[in-house]
Amino acid sequence: MKSGQHVDPVFEQIFAKIPQEITDTFTEEQLQAIKKVFGSRCWICHSLDLKILVPIPGLRFYLVLLGSSERPSKQRLRLKRGIYSFWTPVNILFLMGFLFILFTSGFTTFSFLFSLLTSVPTSPYPTSIPWQQNQSQCEHNGRTWRDGKCWDYEHNPMF
Repeated sequence: MKSGQHVDPVFEQIFAKIPQEITDTFTEEQLQAIKKVFGSRCWICHSLDLKILVPIPGLRFYLVLLGSSERPSKQRLRLKRGIYSFWTPVNILFLMGFLFILFTSGFTTFSFLFSLLTSVPTSPYPTSIPWQQNQSQCEHNGRTWRDGKCWDYEHNPMF
């Protein structure tokens, strides 16, 4: 096969990985059929093509998000569903981790917002202490005796 015959870069990449003794056995009809299959697919034309590298030491891991208006045939979807099961152990672990992070962050956010909405004023205000009946006992505990009552000027509202 002559290298100048095929212009599809994906076809060229895959074809270059096939050993030379095998590529020499392809007939022109076979090459045209293979090229037609590769040419009918739009391999690099997604309207959304996002690749994110996740830096995990020792692992080469990346996330890919692809989106386009192409709709695969029902036969192809059934075939893929049979070959690539969604409920693999890795997918289950990933989903469990994702849901754990989602629920944890949601719970933390909502509990923080709820605490802001239902917060009690934290500044101290004077409060009468009913169980302190005499002035000496009141002043001994660091409080103030006024109007016949024991007053605590540093009373914590959370008490």
